[in-house]
Amino acid sequence: MEKETIFIGAGTRGAKLVGSQFQPYMDFHGKTCLEYVVEAAMQARSVGDIYIWGDRKTLERVLTEHVKQYRQLLVLVEERENIMESFFFTYLKYLSRDSNTLRSMFSSWDSINKVNWDQLQEYFIHGDQWEKQVNVIVSDTPLISSFELDFLIENKNRNADLIIGRTVRKDYKAILERLGEFPDREKSIKNFYTYRIDSKDVPLIVNSFIAGKPLKLNENIWNLAGNFYENRTIIAGRKKNLRNIAKNLLFFKRLFFPKSFEVERYSYTDRARAVFYLINAYKAIVKSKGDSIYYRDLKKIYESIHTLINLKLELDLSHCFGSAFDIDTEYEADFIRRNFFALQNICYEYYKTHNSPQL
Repeated sequence: MEKETIFIGAGTRGAKLVGSQFQPYMDFHGKTCLEYVVEAAMQARSVGDIYIWGDRKTLERVLTEHVKQYRQLLVLVEERENIMESFFFTYLKYLSRDSNTLRSMFSSWDSINKVNWDQLQEYFIHGDQWEKQVNVIVSDTPLISSFELDFLIENKNRNADLIIGRTVRKDYKAILERLGEFPDREKSIKNFYTYRIDSKDVPLIVNSFIAGKPLKLNENIWNLAGNFYENRTIIAGRKKNLRNIAKNLLFFKRLFFPKSFEVERYSYTDRARAVFYLINAYKAIVKSKGDSIYYRDLKKIYESIHTLINLKLELDLSHCFGSAFDIDTEYEADFIRRNFFALQNICYEYYKTHNSPQL
């Protein structure tokens, strides 16, 4: 099987402070979160190139001290203003690794909104990279293992344009039952949301594994996502800034209601229905403001997203546990620290009895 590229986010711009430390650099039994993630990637049989973005000096210091042979296996990239720009420009570095022409092209783009998308599409649309997936994992998941990364990469749907890893609550609960200890629900941030899949209600949580085809996401998706990350306090409602809200609405309009439609043409009426469905799905699933099964249907959510942005999205990759034990609070860090080696063994053993990613 061909080895795949993996990108690891270890930036501090946009990362959470847990206590006095940024998530990637929290210590667990003598190693940082980042080191556990990097070592898992280095040992995975399915992983080839490893690109890491973050503060370059800090990365060199941490990885020189603890990760053997890192210079031969890893590419370190200076982080940008937010997580979306950091990933995107790290991806551009990967694309241009063997091409002076591409390096020259990309050097004039200092932010996502300066990218010449027409030039990018013209260069790559007929090449292999257009349909090639890459994998992304964040570095606040010290329990992830090489075995898990191999499982995720080898079982994912390669036809999907974007895969967002999810973990099923009953399986997550089985890990904790085996451990014999459950985290305090008030102190541990784990939000499971219930979707309708076929005829079953399935509670899922987002984990830290993502795979996708970056070149197939159009400029408005990147601009909208980047602007959301750059202004997360606005999105969370803690700060109002009409200029930034207007900018987000403009990207929203350009993305969902473009002046010209592409290959698959949907009318404004179809798009308006899709937006209406997704808004109600958000209320029903995330805000828990309704019990309507209709608006929790994962298949209809897929269809609505495809209608709006012609994107093949997959949300139902399960049995991802190391990547589900991410760290958002000091309590979660202490819980994982206290049970670290037991959880490592349980997560590893779990894969021996679960060999399919289906829900």
